[in-house]
Amino acid sequence: QAFRRACAQSAWVRAECRAAGVMAEQAAKRARTEDHGDIAVYTGEEGSLAHIAATQFFKHFPKVSLSGVGSFAAAFREVASGRALYGVIPIENSASGTLHSTYDLVVEHDVVISGELGVREVYCLCVKTESTMLSGIRRVLSHPNILDACSSFIDTKVVPAVRAVAGADFTLGTRPTRSTTEAARLTAEEGAEAPEGVAAAIATKEAAKRHGLTVLAEDIGNDAFLETRYILIHRREGPAANQPSPFPRDAVSPLRKRSACFALRNEPGAIFRLLACFALRSIDIIKVETRPLHAGHRAPPGLPAGTPRLWDYLFYVDYVVPPGQTAKEDVRLQESLAEFSIWNRDFGTYPSQTTRVEKQAQSWDDMVDIMAKS
Repeated sequence: QAFRRACAQSAWVRAECRAAGVMAEQAAKRARTEDHGDIAVYTGEEGSLAHIAATQFFKHFPKVSLSGVGSFAAAFREVASGRALYGVIPIENSASGTLHSTYDLVVEHDVVISGELGVREVYCLCVKTESTMLSGIRRVLSHPNILDACSSFIDTKVVPAVRAVAGADFTLGTRPTRSTTEAARLTAEEGAEAPEGVAAAIATKEAAKRHGLTVLAEDIGNDAFLETRYILIHRREGPAANQPSPFPRDAVSPLRKRSACFALRNEPGAIFRLLACFALRSIDIIKVETRPLHAGHRAPPGLPAGTPRLWDYLFYVDYVVPPGQTAKEDVRLQESLAEFSIWNRDFGTYPSQTTRVEKQAQSWDDMVDIMAKS
């Protein structure tokens, strides 16, 4: 009996040691994580529009490290794999509209939205050498949505100046890039030496300064006030899901917003029945977006087999959570939405801060054109 008690005590000691070892290892991991800090990824480089948005999301969270990646898809992969805790992704520009790839990627990855910020954006036309004039530009580089958001300036300012020198039939070239910072970098690298002619980038003042470019014209967006909505994403499960979401503490009365996605039967009244679930409860729908319904590995997980057909769509719905909505009322809403859809996914409830002002076209007469004054 004494031998058995000794053996039992020895086993207990070994178990305690193993437990202590596990706890020590976990504590060490936590310490390494705390030393390293949480990572949030954004698209582009420092000075990019997404980088500016990321600094606004995390301005009250200094322990979060910001890291740029090359594409929207790369940002989603970093978050979905757990290598990054958060991702800051643009989803819509007030002038050029929706960024469709963001809608596709948010379905392809198991992520949720934990915040949304409308970030004012001021676009500048930048060149490599100070001596370059508007008439000397032969091509303009930027992200496709930014080229579209500045199309009025290009058409009414740049093109006439170029054609006055190069001829009435000259076509100004445009080159889409993955980000505004890439446009700035390529312009700095190529400049006047490129065989296609002098390049100009549409980017931020921060990106121009970073790459040593000269700003020819500032605030060249189509509208007097331009804003892009950026969403903050994280994994549906994991550390970010179990802690308060980073959001600017100085945000004034943000909306409680919710986003979801639905696949519907292709039959009369299908859209009406889905939207009636909101209308009958006096719920404000902010936006409805459609995207093609994919098949194969890009099909939404859990979609019934054989569902995707040509010209079938996913319906994305953003709506305001009614003040005072009870948990029971929300359950009934979700049950109704499930009844009138064949597949759905909830992207979460989150704070949203955007600007609601009257949209006005940019006044080119009042715009300060640095080249014209030099």
